[in-house]
Amino acid sequence: MRRSIATLVLALGLPLFGAPVARADEGGFSLFFRQDSDSTTVIAPRVSAVGVIEDRTRISGSYSADVWTAASIDIRTAATVPITEQRDQVDFSLSHEFDDVTIGGSYYYSGENDYWSHGFTLRSVQDLFGNTTTLEESVRFVYDVVGRSGEPDFNEPSTTYGAKLILTQILSPEAILQIGYEGMIKEGFMQSTYRFVGIGGDGVCGFNPDSQQPGTATQCVPEYHPDFRLRNAAVARFRYAFSDDSSAGLGYRFYIDTWGVTSHTVAAQIAWIPEPSQVLTLRYRFYTQEAASFYRQTYDPMEGIPPFLTRDRELSPMFSNRVAVSYQGIAQLDPDTRLKIALAVGGTVFAYSRFTGLTEVFSIDVTTAVTLEL
Repeated sequence: MRRSIATLVLALGLPLFGAPVARADEGGFSLFFRQDSDSTTVIAPRVSAVGVIEDRTRISGSYSADVWTAASIDIRTAATVPITEQRDQVDFSLSHEFDDVTIGGSYYYSGENDYWSHGFTLRSVQDLFGNTTTLEESVRFVYDVVGRSGEPDFNEPSTTYGAKLILTQILSPEAILQIGYEGMIKEGFMQSTYRFVGIGGDGVCGFNPDSQQPGTATQCVPEYHPDFRLRNAAVARFRYAFSDDSSAGLGYRFYIDTWGVTSHTVAAQIAWIPEPSQVLTLRYRFYTQEAASFYRQTYDPMEGIPPFLTRDRELSPMFSNRVAVSYQGIAQLDPDTRLKIALAVGGTVFAYSRFTGLTEVFSIDVTTAVTLEL
């Protein structure tokens, strides 16, 4: 008999939103590596542990680090030598499952030499209509402090308030649909403390990678962003099981904010189970966005210095294509112990249509993970 799509999704280890509730104690280690053509390398190890108390209460914790080395265009145009930095983060979460409701909370702290962040999340999940419908609500609060290297008295705060609502509906034994909305308000300091914007000329302060010559901006001023941003995102995802060992999914996300950025994301996925304990998955994602309303490739000195200005390529018009393949396997070591192994390899191409000094970036990333379930 064909298994339901809900069972297939769990077997794939590919939850639509968030992580499934663990039913056993487990510990794991993962390692992420990324290299791109903009001279940036990221290495991110992570260790985690999950404990389940009487099958109803789940507690988890993790430690992760992001170690990155960069001589990217932001650094080159600022005439700065390559830099290496490390961000450390700890996460804790606690949840309890009642008959049809699961409630939980989580906290994280991350810090580096010039940025510190605290984040809190409260979450509730309800199973409705005989477990054919799942409704999830969550609220989030984040408090960040932005510093500047070499200036111990420089501390600029920002706060984030967010809410998310997700509805998951099993349509048939083979099909599942999920829709969601997320809103976020961010207030405070949101620009880079190191990025300068050129006025006039080619708009570049420092070195221009296009001309291989010093930038010709007639004036360089610190980047300055609005101190309020309302972000909205709506998501729809559909998944269908063709058989006991194959399924496909399609998703779409629309995003808009008060800075004028709008984006569209389309994601597709095909998964195959060659053996009951193995999964192969192929993923594709397309992303495109419009620029922020105050973004300019170059700012005209005849118009004066505008109230908001940026040289952040993430606020410029852009699009990207990503392809990734992953493998997940489970080995039963003894009746009470399982070993889970995962490996994913992906490649992404980012294209920038109006960003001086950079038209495209190629990146490759590899993630490997090992989890021991007791």
